[in-house]
Amino acid sequence: MKSLVVLLALGCVVLASASEPWGKSPSASDDRFSNPSKPLYAGPDGWWNMGEVRAQVTDPAKTAYTFKGSFNLVSNEFVAVGGPDKLQTVLFDFAENGVPAPGDYRVTTQGSLKNKTVRISFADTSGGQIREWTPTGDAGVLTVKVLHGFLYFTCRNLTLHAVPSPLANRAQPNTVMTFGFEGALSPSEVESYELK
Repeated sequence: MKSLVVLLALGCVVLASASEPWGKSPSASDDRFSNPSKPLYAGPDGWWNMGEVRAQVTDPAKTAYTFKGSFNLVSNEFVAVGGPDKLQTVLFDFAENGVPAPGDYRVTTQGSLKNKTVRISFADTSGGQIREWTPTGDAGVLTVKVLHGFLYFTCRNLTLHAVPSPLANRAQPNTVMTFGFEGALSPSEVESYELK
């Protein structure tokens, strides 16, 4: 009976940690991070050109990536960079210039604003190796919203595959990544992008 109680308690701890909320704003002495009427409003859930990655790989080590990092526009593509050594990169490629309209975008092998699709890739270049995961088909949905001028990206449980890449410096293992992201770009970042 005692063993059953211990197992139930452990199960509750695992469930609680798995359901940890995403994208909460940093602590502040006032509500400026969560109140859109305040001049220093930090965007949805506190994000300001920042994003959070949560990913798990099906390799023997069960490699996990969990970090908060920068989220910006670089050469007309949306890029998030982070990790403990800043060598992990997420790329959102809509393959066309322009800000994506609010809505759901299928994550596929080819992005297109017109077709409401996006290609998402995750690369890890730590340890002198290049590992990359990309969609090989319909990998899930990226939702784009505009909240108080902030461009807000969210996705959960995308399926990305490690595939050989011309940039890879070693053979890619046949692994699958379950990928999630949440983050927002500031109105000034979005406006400068619209002007390009």
